[in-house]
Amino acid sequence: MDYLPFFLKHFDLNLQPSNSEYIDTDLARSYLYPGAHIATSNPYEHFHHGIVVDVDTPEISIIHLWGPTKETGRIQTTTLPIFLAGDKNLLGKKTRRLYLVNYEDDTLEKQQATVDVAKEMLEKADDIKYDLAKLNCESFACFCRNGQWKSEQIDMLKKILLDNVSEIYGKIKDADESNKRHIVSLLRTIPVDALNSKDRELYDELCRSFM
Repeated sequence: MDYLPFFLKHFDLNLQPSNSEYIDTDLARSYLYPGAHIATSNPYEHFHHGIVVDVDTPEISIIHLWGPTKETGRIQTTTLPIFLAGDKNLLGKKTRRLYLVNYEDDTLEKQQATVDVAKEMLEKADDIKYDLAKLNCESFACFCRNGQWKSEQIDMLKKILLDNVSEIYGKIKDADESNKRHIVSLLRTIPVDALNSKDRELYDELCRSFM
């Protein structure tokens, strides 16, 4: 099973970014701007993030960290319709809601700097390797916008892991190999000193199962 929808549905968790607002896709060109940090999702899915670099192109140009599989994720360009669909092969078959992440004290200079950083990172795409817990689409977008490699949704998932170790172990101990790799990535970022003795035992059991 895909472990992430299980987490989100079971714990009724919404990963919508702080300070974000829903944008009607029909009005996207009126709200988006070069340097905008955008995100997309449907209920009980992770949020995919990107940076708008040009709103004057026919379909709005975006730079994001993405791949058809997590293992092949890399920084690349895309268009808003493909960004919302999740894959060019899903155009016309699937779409997701669009959100704009707002930043305090924003200026045109900061927005242009965001575009510049995103383009610089695009040139280094071969050197940047996707990691679910440390270098994902959200942390990439945040770095372009404010210089911080931060992923709010990963922090939320880590808290769920910490608070519900026993129950989660029972649900995901038989995860497939692909999901095990992503679970391992999350496990390695958990501050184990925050666990009580019982949960630490279960954490160790998770580690033995997945690592």
